Amino acid sequence: MKKILNYSLVIIMLIGNTYLLIRDFSAGDNTRITTYIALYPLLLVPMIFKKFIKFKISIELEVVYYMFLFLAQFLGSGVNLYKYISWFDTFTHFLSGVLTCFVSLILLYLFKHDPKKKILFNVTYILGIVFLVAGIWEFFEFGMDQITGSNLQHWIETGVKDTMCDMLAAFSGSIIFLSVYLYEMLTKKNGFITKFIESL
Repeated sequence: MKKILNYSLVIIMLIGNTYLLIRDFSAGDNTRITTYIALYPLLLVPMIFKKFIKFKISIELEVVYYMFLFLAQFLGSGVNLYKYISWFDTFTHFLSGVLTCFVSLILLYLFKHDPKKKILFNVTYILGIVFLVAGIWEFFEFGMDQITGSNLQHWIETGVKDTMCDMLAAFSGSIIFLSVYLYEMLTKKNGFITKFIESL
C-alpha cells in the first residue's frame, strides 16, 4: 500500500509538473521554470541514496518525503497554491515541521540510536533537523527569487533580503567550521578545533 502511494505521488507530480513546465514555457512565462525543473532531481533523491550512497531508506521515510514534496513543491510552488490560498504557505510549513520530526526519529532508528533513550539529546537533535530543513527551504526560495526575479518570499514588500543574507552568512560560517572539524577528525590532525576540544 505504501509503495502504491509513493508511485502514485511520483506519477502525479511527473505528469502535472511536465504539463505546467510546457504550458508556461510555451506562453513565454519563465517566472517558475526553475521551480518546475528543480522537482525532477528532487524526485530522484530516495533512489540516489539507495543506489549510489548505499543508504537504506525505509518505505515510511519515502512516504513522508514524497508527501512533503507533493504539498510544498508541486502544489505550493508548481500549481502555485501559495498565491491562491492565503493560509496554504503557513499550513505547509507547519506540516513540514511535523513531518521533519518523523523523519528525524526514523533517522535516529536507522543509525541504531534508541529514540526512547537520551531524551534531551533527541529533542535537541530533532529541533536542529527541523530548523535545518526550514532554513534550506528558505534558502531555496530566496535563491529562486534572485535567479528568476520571482517573489516567492515577498522580499520586495517585506525587505527580507537582509535577513536571508544574514542567515546565509551564518550558514556559510558553520559549513567552513564543520569542514575543518571533519578534516581534523578524519585525518587525526591536531588543529585548532581539536585543541579547543581538548581544552574543555
